[in-house]
Amino acid sequence: MTKDVIKEGATVEEARAAAMLELGITEDDDFHMEVLRMPEKKFLGLFGGCKAQVKVSVELPEEKKAAPAPKKAEKAKAPAPKKDKPAKEKKPAAPAPKKAEKPAPKKAEEKKPLLPSDAHEKTAQYIVSVVKGLGLQDCEVKAFDNDEEVSFELSCGEDYGIVIGRRGETLDAIQYLARMVENRGTQSYKRVSINVGNYREKREAALVALAQKDAARVLRMNRSFTLEPMNPYERRIIHTVIQDIEGVTSYSIGEDLDRRVVIAVEGQPQRQDRKDYGKRDRRDRRDRRDRPKREPYVPEVSADREKHSDAAGVSRYGKIEVKKDASENTAE
Repeated sequence: MTKDVIKEGATVEEARAAAMLELGITEDDDFHMEVLRMPEKKFLGLFGGCKAQVKVSVELPEEKKAAPAPKKAEKAKAPAPKKDKPAKEKKPAAPAPKKAEKPAPKKAEEKKPLLPSDAHEKTAQYIVSVVKGLGLQDCEVKAFDNDEEVSFELSCGEDYGIVIGRRGETLDAIQYLARMVENRGTQSYKRVSINVGNYREKREAALVALAQKDAARVLRMNRSFTLEPMNPYERRIIHTVIQDIEGVTSYSIGEDLDRRVVIAVEGQPQRQDRKDYGKRDRRDRRDRRDRPKREPYVPEVSADREKHSDAAGVSRYGKIEVKKDASENTAE
């Protein structure tokens, strides 16, 4: 049974992500995507333009209807046993057959193997030009593909750390550009992955160990823990590992490059993004600025009350002292 979903987005990537979210599938699942409409920018940023529209199809296994339980055979009315012959013992009724449990489909069996291919020479040459721009002149690229995915294996000698970058950021950037080159001008969409020095396998093993370690820490301390920002592929690995651990759950917070995974105790309320608190605080401060200012308090004075001055009994020039010596000299 085929299930189709049509979604729109600012880019083909966003539309595809929205369709995959509704279907409940990941990049590892087998699906087919068809680009119905490419995105167009607005004229002068004001008029026209349209969003990208894609159609994602996935094959779902047909649900087998369980066979109805056989009705119990009506007991035939047997003649009353004679006194001379003992009554026959009744045989226990056979138990009803259990419903056959439907085995979960294995993803490894459904995924088609990647075979060597020479049909992606344009993308391979683009990857070589990017790697040479990083300063590595000796670079070879091999392509493997199937109906849904294209994988490129890079061979750059032993010094390929510059291609990977910090936590794979450079490799992810090259992979994004290669995906755009591979799917440009085509109606069908293919996933593109780039690997060098078995970095993807090593990174996945490290993320699995990290998720298990942090899950044990959350259960021990009974408090949530936030991981560092990750790309969608790495966040998906963390969520998959946490699903198999009892007592903990995971969700994502943040936006764009600051998107990160939170591992928390199952049943606890989800933590809100800190950006929300910042916006709320700024809004509160803006509201306080708009409030009218209070006038200073001035006590009321009765008109009949006589005004009192502390300087009323003081002479204008103060006390004048006369020196005795000066007066005596004058008299003489």
